[in-house]
Amino acid sequence: MNANKDHFWLSRLDYFFVLRPMLFFPGWSTMMAGYFIQSRTIWFPSFQLQINHIHLLSLLVGFAMVMGSSFVLNQLKDIESDKKNKKLFIISDGILSTKAVWLEVIILTFLSFLIAFTIKLEVGILFVLFFIVTGLFYNFPPAKMKDRPWGSLLANGLMGWLAFSIGWAANNQISTQLIIDSLPYLCFNTALYLFTTLPDREGDKISGKKTLAVLFDIKNIRYLAFVFYLMGFLVSIWSFDRQALVFYILSLPLFVKTLIGKEIEDTIRATKYGILFFAVSICLRWPAYFVMMVTGFLGTKWYFIRRFNFDYPNFSGK
Repeated sequence: MNANKDHFWLSRLDYFFVLRPMLFFPGWSTMMAGYFIQSRTIWFPSFQLQINHIHLLSLLVGFAMVMGSSFVLNQLKDIESDKKNKKLFIISDGILSTKAVWLEVIILTFLSFLIAFTIKLEVGILFVLFFIVTGLFYNFPPAKMKDRPWGSLLANGLMGWLAFSIGWAANNQISTQLIIDSLPYLCFNTALYLFTTLPDREGDKISGKKTLAVLFDIKNIRYLAFVFYLMGFLVSIWSFDRQALVFYILSLPLFVKTLIGKEIEDTIRATKYGILFFAVSICLRWPAYFVMMVTGFLGTKWYFIRRFNFDYPNFSGK
């Protein structure tokens, strides 16, 4: 009886974990980088910048909803390739029905827009643009950017830029300064995105997907990622963005290793630790974020082990 009861409650959690909550953290980190950037100190901006925690938490919840909706739409369109790559099995293996997750997308998207427009008109508009780019244009025709090599790169670059812009707009009036402030984050996230195309290369080739990793040599993708990394690093130094310099400096050995190493695992580690170091820079600004990260990591690991006997997330090169 107890085993059946535990299974029942674990299976209800499928509706939350299908949203890929570990991917909320890169989005949240980028959004909060924009939110905190007006305070140029590294340490605890609450001493210089009065944090309205209700305001910030509303942003985090609303943005998690719109990110989750976009991630589910991506899984719905990638069922066949996810089966071949043996990942994201909650939808691709039929654990949740497509009808149920479509309903979930509609509800979460509506609630996310409601929260965003309540916060600020500009924030609401940016939420809508984020969903259009990452949920609709990325996955569906006629744009279907995920199946176009350069379109996919553009969509993922815009995803990071819009995330940063949402946080930035929440605390500032829109101006050209947004473009300058966002460049280090745009470059870093784009470099990490390029790395993420490499592990799925073989499965994408079988599925007929034309990603940059399929079209180009693995070595060239690594070089291109390093170019974006280097550009962002130089802009961070030029603009004296100490918040960005934290994760650029910490990630340097990992990016160098991707150039001299030959293993895909090197790029996977660079991606995982790059995301972690980015998050560390935010924890220095808002220590409560560290608690959120640890809770999210341990909670997700517990769920996947108990539900599927599957070790995720982890920091290995797999």
